[in-house]
Amino acid sequence: MTWGIEFSSDRFLPTLPEGCQANPGVYGFELALWLAQALNRQGIVTGYPSAEDWGWCFDYAPADDLRLTIACASLCKADAGYDGRPIGWAVSIHEQRSLEQRLHNMSNHAALEDLGRQIVDLLRAEHIDAIHVRPVG
Repeated sequence: MTWGIEFSSDRFLPTLPEGCQANPGVYGFELALWLAQALNRQGIVTGYPSAEDWGWCFDYAPADDLRLTIACASLCKADAGYDGRPIGWAVSIHEQRSLEQRLHNMSNHAALEDLGRQIVDLLRAEHIDAIHVRPVG
């Protein structure tokens, strides 16, 4: 199962030049770092963000049998993050299931939804209100 959160904001615009980004127009480090730190302040200890071709991600593993990956990426064209105007952002949460969990169709929807709601609350605390949430099966 996956949870998707989309919003528009100038809060997490890139600070390093375009050439330092994961790919042209692929931003999200500032959002991922802020989110990992904000979750940590709530007692949700995650890993550090790491770069992917499409954005940045980090893991949250509250139990041996539960691992969630949080991905952060921009929704804009190259160089759009440098003019100070808000750009689109996407945060998705993916449940990483073991082979046994997949074979037995086991999933922890409650933990995924709880984390998604906590992320939405953190964004709203930053005065980001136009948030679109899309739980995906």
